[in-house]
Amino acid sequence: MTGKERRTLMDEAIKDIVIPFLRTEGFKGSYPHFTRIKEDKVNLLTFQFSLYSSKFVVEVANCPVGGSTVGGNKIEPSKCRVHYEGRRFRIGSIKHKMDYWFDFNNDLLFF
Repeated sequence: MTGKERRTLMDEAIKDIVIPFLRTEGFKGSYPHFTRIKEDKVNLLTFQFSLYSSKFVVEVANCPVGGSTVGGNKIEPSKCRVHYEGRRFRIGSIKHKMDYWFDFNNDLLFF
């Protein structure tokens, strides 16, 4: 299976399984960027794929309810992105004690 085929299958799995779950948790937006506006903060979540291998990370961050300022420009909360925030985390990194990327290079994942 080629890397492109793996990526297509992973995109489909995320769209079929993960995104419906995110919607039930109150996230809005479109793949790969999602936001959930709370009373005291805006939760941000994004999927970032490697250009060089069959891997991705899920990054999370928070921004103020009023939005963020990027390069002197005010960004409304629904348009904020994880990479605008200085403090962000990658899911799995604490558990694995390293900068963790989910690897979908294994053919066994796609049976």
